[in-house]
Formats: sequence, C-alpha cells, structure tokens
Amino acid sequence: MTPEDFLASVFISYQHADKRLAAGLQDGLEKLGYFVWRDEGELLVGDSIVERVTAALDQIDFVVALVSESSVTSPWCQKEVSLAMTGEIARSGVKVLPVRIDQVEMPPSLKDKLYVEVHRDDVAQATERLAASIERHLAPARVIPSRRQHAPERGRASSNESADAPIRVTGVDEKGLGRPRNDGTRGSALYLVPLRLSRQPSRNWAAYFERAWNGGFFSTMHRAGIASVSGDRILLDGTTVEEVAKHHLETVRKVVLEANEWERQAHAAEQLERQRQANAEAERQDRIHAALNGMKFD
Repeated sequence: MTPEDFLASVFISYQHADKRLAAGLQDGLEKLGYFVWRDEGELLVGDSIVERVTAALDQIDFVVALVSESSVTSPWCQKEVSLAMTGEIARSGVKVLPVRIDQVEMPPSLKDKLYVEVHRDDVAQATERLAASIERHLAPARVIPSRRQHAPERGRASSNESADAPIRVTGVDEKGLGRPRNDGTRGSALYLVPLRLSRQPSRNWAAYFERAWNGGFFSTMHRAGIASVSGDRILLDGTTVEEVAKHHLETVRKVVLEANEWERQAHAAEQLERQRQANAEAERQDRIHAALNGMKFD
C-alpha cells in the first residue's frame, strides 16, 4: 500500500503498562486504513515525544497520547504531553489527541483539553472512539461567514481593549455629574458621580458588583445602596466627587477586582462543563453507533 492509500498517519505514545491497548489500537486503526507508528521499545522515563517525532513531523498527522494511571505519575505525562499540546509538535501542524484510560484523573496541563474516553479492556470500542475522533478532525471544516459590520456601540470594548480583558475604572464621567439640591434637607448636598469603565461588563458582572458593594463592609464611610452599573458606567448616586476621591474610589477598585475574579472563575467553570457535555455527547454517539453496528437484520 502506498502512502497515498492511507487515510492519515498516527503516532501512538504510551507507557509500558499500556502496551496491550496500544498494540490493539494500532491493529484496529491499521485495519481501518490508517498508517500507525508505534515504538516497539515503548517510551521510557526521560524519553522525549518531540525528539521521537521531529524527524517525521512532515508526515505525521496525529499524535495519540495514552493517559493512564501509570502515565500520569511519570515525568513523561507531566512534561512531555503538555509540551506536545502547546509546543513544537502543535506548532508544526500535528494534532495531539489525549486518550483518557479508565476515567483516570487528567493532569492539570490537560484538564481544559477535549479528550477521547476509552476503557482498557474494550479495545474494539477504544478503536472505534479514537477513529471517530480522527475522522471528525479529517472532515472539511465548515466555512464561517464573514462578520457583519455594525456601528460601534457605546460602552463596548474599544479596538485596543479585548472583549474578555479585566475591567478597569478609567475615570470620572464629568459630563454625567449630577447637581446637588442644596435645599437644606438631609442629603441635599449629595449628587450622582458616574465612573467610566474600560468596557461594558456583562449583566452577571454588573449584578455581582452590586451585590458585593451592598453586602460588604469596607470602611466606616462606606454607603451600601448607592452603587449601580449602567452600560459602561458605575453610578454612585448619593455622594460627592470629594468623597469619591477620599473614600469610595478605593472601594470601587476592590469590588471591580472581585467581580473580575468571580467572572473569570465562572467562565472557567462553564468551559469545564462544556467539555463534560461534549465528552458525554461523544460517548452517547459512540454507544448509538456501537448498537447500530451490532444489529443484524434479515
């Protein structure tokens, strides 16, 4: 069979304890039409995935990294796989596919990566899932239409401000300053002081900011209930510029930092949940295909 006849080339990286599964994957993928490169000597402690495949980077399409109980405690998985994901191999256009064996806890460097879930004793199912993942990578990418052009929206991130950059307080909106009533009644000397933000925050960020402001005790001069978020402004309604400079600005900065950190953690949790759902859906599809393939009809 000539190289043109292979669907793709695959390098399987594994530890000695996973040799049986690696061999089974090689046999199964080769029967499906893939060229598989598996080092018969297995990877040893100190070996480098990058060095192993450097000579063949122009030919290899996929590096399959088996992540198991034996590999997660080795320098190979802790160092080499993370290097492969973001380093020389990835930059050379080779796709690295982590394969989690028997629901082992993924190392920190791979927790935010999508992976293929397999079971050590079911080589046929492992081969099917891995092949399905490779096929999805080989399928032509859907063409994304060009972004529609919209007029700039007040409060949105500017061209030099990333949409997910931490929010900062950039100054006082002098044109939006309120006027005191000064009619002799209590609080009549106070007015609205709007503070500009570096970009318009999300609704969840704004809600968290207001809850934190109202629920915290920051100083004896702190006033719960005067802060709200509107567009790309924090509105302090019931104070003065002098009070903001002397007492409230530092509190505003602290609460902004808290809201930024809360939103960062929320986004991280959402990303992990999306990964969990994607893996669950992939497993569901695999079970459906396995059941369909096992059906026999007259």
